[in-house]
Amino acid sequence: MARRQEESESRKERLIERRSLLKAVGGTAAAVGATSFLGSAGAQETGGSAVDFTDTTVDLGKQGLSNGDLIDPYLDEHLSSGTEVRIPAGEYEFEGEGLGGSYENAALVGSTDGVVFNRPAPEELVRPDVTAESGTVRLENITLKGKKGQEQSRWRVGANEGARMELVNVNMPDGTVDGSDSTGIYAGDDHAGTLWVRNCYFSMFGNVACYVSDPYKGGNGAVIVENCDFVNTGMSAVRLGPDGSVVRDCYFEATEKAPGGNTGWNQRGIKIGDPGSDITIENCDFNWSDTGAMAVKFDEDGQDGGGVLRNLRVANDGGTTFSVEWDIEGNWSGENIHLTGDADHYAPDHFETVTGSNAESPNTDYSIWKPIGENVEPSGPGAGAGSGSDDGGSDSEDGSDAEQEPLEHSIVLQASEDNPDTNCNARFTTTGPIQFADEAEPNTDEITENEDGTFTATSVEMNPAAVDSYTFDGEITSYEVTSGYEVAVELDGEATTFAEIVGEDGSSGDSDAGSDSDSGSDGGDDQQHKVLVIDGTGDAQSVAKYQFSVTGTAEYDAGRSDTSEGLPWDKMTDHVDDGRVVGVVGNGKDAFRFTGSLDSISVDGNAGVKILEV
Repeated sequence: MARRQEESESRKERLIERRSLLKAVGGTAAAVGATSFLGSAGAQETGGSAVDFTDTTVDLGKQGLSNGDLIDPYLDEHLSSGTEVRIPAGEYEFEGEGLGGSYENAALVGSTDGVVFNRPAPEELVRPDVTAESGTVRLENITLKGKKGQEQSRWRVGANEGARMELVNVNMPDGTVDGSDSTGIYAGDDHAGTLWVRNCYFSMFGNVACYVSDPYKGGNGAVIVENCDFVNTGMSAVRLGPDGSVVRDCYFEATEKAPGGNTGWNQRGIKIGDPGSDITIENCDFNWSDTGAMAVKFDEDGQDGGGVLRNLRVANDGGTTFSVEWDIEGNWSGENIHLTGDADHYAPDHFETVTGSNAESPNTDYSIWKPIGENVEPSGPGAGAGSGSDDGGSDSEDGSDAEQEPLEHSIVLQASEDNPDTNCNARFTTTGPIQFADEAEPNTDEITENEDGTFTATSVEMNPAAVDSYTFDGEITSYEVTSGYEVAVELDGEATTFAEIVGEDGSSGDSDAGSDSDSGSDGGDDQQHKVLVIDGTGDAQSVAKYQFSVTGTAEYDAGRSDTSEGLPWDKMTDHVDDGRVVGVVGNGKDAFRFTGSLDSISVDGNAGVKILEV
């Protein structure tokens, strides 16, 4: 399933006159003030993922941190071993102090509503050095804004033997100035435990974005890079080397020339620069062109290393896919490598490749902001020290290494082949627990436990004919399918419908308002879908922040949104929680379907608003 819909046509229609402060459409005054939508930090819920390896939790909002403050002294005072420090939503100045140090079981967790660290001017060095001395240390939900300068600024991260360092949803979208020696994150040769980099975004670096090869020369700690996006960055997006390292479920793009590094320009995807063994590169997508150098380089410095590349999808119309500087046969294998485009891919002869009409194109969707669930763990080969797994981990999203207990019922959802696009969401609520089954996509789809003890599963943005499956206990009590879309249902092996399952009288689930929702509405106006559009087009530099709430439910409408010509901030995933939405929009457009009525809205920045009846 797509994380962000590809637009097939330009959506450049104007909405209403743009202005900084707006009123709600329809006659109700919006809750608008002259301050940022983030408001007072002390009033914000941090909303970060809870961790289970610390003893104490500190909310920096309750310690006096407010939007726009310098965060360094707060980190210096409160970030310590045994402590989870939570950052309220907001933008904070960050000079690199207070974060560095060696910790045991510590976490710095930003709100899922959005936390930005604004670094100082490019010429200022920012070089935090964070080490997991023992246990687990996590940095989560932080976006670093501002270009790095020519001198070496970087976030150095690593772990001692038996410990684990985690970077989860740490994003660096602005990269570096031209000619820079700065990297994104760097693991030194003293890294001996496990470094886990997940759900991170890197763009426009002149030097290496994820420089994690040097541990091979010293502690040789494992590195896991998964579900990350590397968009137009070099010298290499990822530079590998340590034994047992993994790059999994990542996206690499070279469609725009990145800045040059301190030794010149070179724009590679993955560089295998040290001879580590048992390296795994799997289930990755490459959107490549002659803008980039090569997608995968087996560098001569990696001679005698070994591993496997499997389930890769590469579209390349002009660059080089594989560059091989030593005889890798016997050391490296390639399995199910899909190659499309007119480039000379130069795939090694012993790799198993798929070309022509049978080749699968890469998924080119990506997002900058993508918080993930609680207590997630590294999974699969190379989970390494501190993962709590005896056999290399588990493929489950929650990272559990134990087999899931079988649940009572199974349900299979299949989007109709006749659905017009990928905007189809299907949601159902049960009285008992829900688990992902064979056809589900834990990285995209969602299972949540509700406050009343029920559980809800959501199949997100189903492609036409896409299939998702779940198991569950108890009964299905309610459901919702995006209006105008059809989803076939199979319960315990028998074809049925959601309407039949919940006992609706005469409901077909295909009315103008879509299937009945689980919002608790009695019908009427609360069931009629509307669309709220926040339009930032026309201003190539400005970013507007917004929040709104509705009396019913809200969900992102990819078909009416437009991020094709926007700023990197337009590609951030906006936060939607029941009837409340918080987001940012640059030179693009965000749209949300909702039921009920608009309760409040505030916009800080240059954007317009319109509500459509659908």
